[in-house]
This record gives sequence, C-alpha cells and structure tokens, in this order.
Amino acid sequence: MSKALNQTGRKMVYAMCNWGNDDPYDWAYTIANSGRMSGDIYDSFNRPDDRCPCTEAPGCPWPGFHCSVMNILNKMPAITSRSMKGYFNDMDGLEVGNGGQTDAEYVVHFSMWALNSSPLLIGTNIATLSPQNLAILSNPAIIALNQDPSAGAAVRKWRYFVDPDENGEGEISLWTRVMDNGDTVIALLNAANSTMMMNATMNDIFLDQRTAGAFRAPPELSQTWDIYDLWGNRMPNEEASSILNGTNTSGYNATATRYNATATSYASGLANNDTALMGTQVGSIGPSGTFSAEIARHSVGVYRLRSQGNTDLRKRDEL
Repeated sequence: MSKALNQTGRKMVYAMCNWGNDDPYDWAYTIANSGRMSGDIYDSFNRPDDRCPCTEAPGCPWPGFHCSVMNILNKMPAITSRSMKGYFNDMDGLEVGNGGQTDAEYVVHFSMWALNSSPLLIGTNIATLSPQNLAILSNPAIIALNQDPSAGAAVRKWRYFVDPDENGEGEISLWTRVMDNGDTVIALLNAANSTMMMNATMNDIFLDQRTAGAFRAPPELSQTWDIYDLWGNRMPNEEASSILNGTNTSGYNATATRYNATATSYASGLANNDTALMGTQVGSIGPSGTFSAEIARHSVGVYRLRSQGNTDLRKRDEL
C-alpha cells in the first residue's frame, strides 16, 4: 500500500493501523505517516480491562482493545523516539464528548494526546457537542503543541504511585517536551484520587540536558523562564454556546480563546507571540527554582516555559 500511494505522485497521508500488534513503532515509520501504537481506546479514564492486558508498549504480545486513556498514555514513554517528522504514534481517536469521563479527565486526554503529537481525530457526534467539550477541542494553545514543527513527543521525567481511586489506580507524573522555538512545555498529571500540590524542579525539567555528558552545566539551568498556563484562556462556556447555536459574530481572533490556523500557521503564530497560543502567564522560574501548582483529581496542568534569555537552547530532549 505504501508503494502504491507513493507511485501516484500525489501527496497523501498514510495512516496505518494494526492495533499495536507486532511493535509497529519499530518499523511502521519506514512505510507510513502514522501507526496505531496500542489497542482500541474506549471512553474511560483509567479503568483496567482484561481485554487490554498490556501496560507497556515494547514486546506487548496482545495489545487487545478496551484500553483506557491512562493505559494508552503510559505506553508512550518507552517509544518517545518513534515520534518524528513524517511519522507519529497514533494513540487512537479522541473520546472527548462521549460522556464516559469528567471534564477534567477529557482535559487530560486532549492535552496528553496533543503533547505527544498523536493525530487529533474527533470521535464524537459534532451535532451533540456540548459547550464544555467544544472549549476543550478548540483550545489553540494546546493544539499548537500538537502542530509544533519539532514533531516530537513528551518525555516522562518521573512517576509515583499514590492515592488509588475506586479502580485501584493512582499516580502522579511529570512530562516535558522541548519545542521547535526552544520553549519547554511541562505537564503535571494527577491521576490520583485527590487534589495534589505538585512540584517541578529545574533539575527535573531539564534532566536530559544536564545528564547529556557535556562536562558543564547546560544553559537551561542558568536561565529564568516565564511560565504560561495553556489552559488559562480556556473558552468560556457562554462563548462556546454562542458558537454552537450560531449567534456568535466576534470572529476568529477577537479573543484569546480562538485562532485561525488557516490564515496563520501555528509556527508563525508562536513566532509572533500570538496570545491565543500562549495561555496566561502565571509566574516564572529561575535557576535552581521549583514550580508548584495545585492539580485537581484526574486532571493536568500544562505550562509553556519561555526563556527570558537569548542563549542557544537545545531544541529537543536528549533521548
């Protein structure tokens, strides 16, 4: 199929799916533009299911189906390097809007799929979309992560198992990704059963840079970084409702909640510091500093860090 598509002479996207069987992340990038890396998703945040037995990606003998959001997400860290320009690990379609998860859980789902450069395929009935779900699916600051020219995936820097919920599952984790323009994005994920105050130290955020064997401290550690909450400008339900019922006339760029990617690419928008792609500034973090945020149960905080300096920063986490 790959050869046949290439021989047409037309530009096409070849999205390959064999449901994670035979470790496609080890070979599909040679023939396709994306490959499903796990069994089928279903609309559950973290419920274990015997039909989806694997919890890690490499060597999974039977990826199965009925895989929860957290099950699929936790298979990504080992195959981060298999996301690249021209090939993306497909974590399966989005369940946002199908009613099986809370608003906060759908925010985790959409955020982490975007951060890991998974194709963002809406998997719900658009005609019945709620204002809350439209606000999630149309957050330009999160979509910009997915569309970033770096074409990479996030690195999970740490994970701790804590405070299990009714499904017997509970964990917190820190994920980071270096963007094409040198910004660093961090995600503080709370999949535990209660609200947590979570911390990200400079040493944790830039772990790969400081352990790359350079015999000197990387420039990232000596910089001060402005921090932007990428959900800080989430579209209000009133605005989303007016869009759905056809009464909104404010236009794409009238607010910080919308962005016209047809008129201006995400790469250009970031270069122009478009406010719709930056969220809300919530502070800064300096050398040897720690960023702390209160993250609700089954939710995530996603933040873009932008250096106040002009040093030549690495563009990707060392793998």
